[in-house]
Amino acid sequence: MQINWFPGHMKKTLENIEKDLKGIDIVLYVLDSRAPLACLNPVIDKLVANKKVLYVINKCDLITVEAQKKILAYLKSQNKEAICLEGTKSSSKSLLLNKMKEIMKDKIQRFKEKQVFPIFKVMVLGTPNTGKSTIINTLCSQKKTMTGDKAGVTKSKQWVKISENFALLDTPGTLWQKLEDQNMALKLAYIGSISKDAIDVSEVGFNLVKTLISSHPSELCNRYKLDSASGEPIEVYDNILRNMGSIRRGGEIDYERGANIVLNDFRTGKIGKICLDFV
Repeated sequence: MQINWFPGHMKKTLENIEKDLKGIDIVLYVLDSRAPLACLNPVIDKLVANKKVLYVINKCDLITVEAQKKILAYLKSQNKEAICLEGTKSSSKSLLLNKMKEIMKDKIQRFKEKQVFPIFKVMVLGTPNTGKSTIINTLCSQKKTMTGDKAGVTKSKQWVKISENFALLDTPGTLWQKLEDQNMALKLAYIGSISKDAIDVSEVGFNLVKTLISSHPSELCNRYKLDSASGEPIEVYDNILRNMGSIRRGGEIDYERGANIVLNDFRTGKIGKICLDFV
């Protein structure tokens, strides 16, 4: 299975991002905490290279505190400003605004001395389904943009004023033209950043279990009532699907249904607090 997903609107989105970035003061680069490195779009990385960027590690409730520390330490080692948060929490608003003010403090002070109080323009970027629109809604303290639990919900750019100092530009999530690293592509599929129409769900579900057998066997056993996660991955996978009742009439395993259940369990945190990077 070769994973690749770059519909026409994403090409247009990247073109618009490059154009709109010229007037942007700060970028909120939203990453999913469960696979933050996979969410780093190399095309966007180049576009924002000379901008002030705040890396927002979203959905941090779905990973451990230890994993959060590793992510922040890594980004700090790369001289990147970052913050971990749970985008749906109202408390995230003050955390983000304070961090943005800190990043822009020199510019804010220069304007203040001139008795000028501009509205700084902020662009929100990220791969699909990382929670960009959810974070904007939290910053606005009300629902201003459309959100969803599938890739590609936001279709057009939207300006949203969030405070006296900042206005946000929400943009559609976008990937890059060729996903050369298929390990990264799988991680994006696991967290729901790639449309289900562009993947073989049965194969992705199996690959997720195979990954968790290696990195988080105890969580897998606890969730699916396994005595052990040792043995051939396909045997472990079959046991999981049988235990969850993913069986067709006649006793045949329903791999597609089982894969969808496993993927949903992972995405909703039912398997455990799991970060696929920094293991």
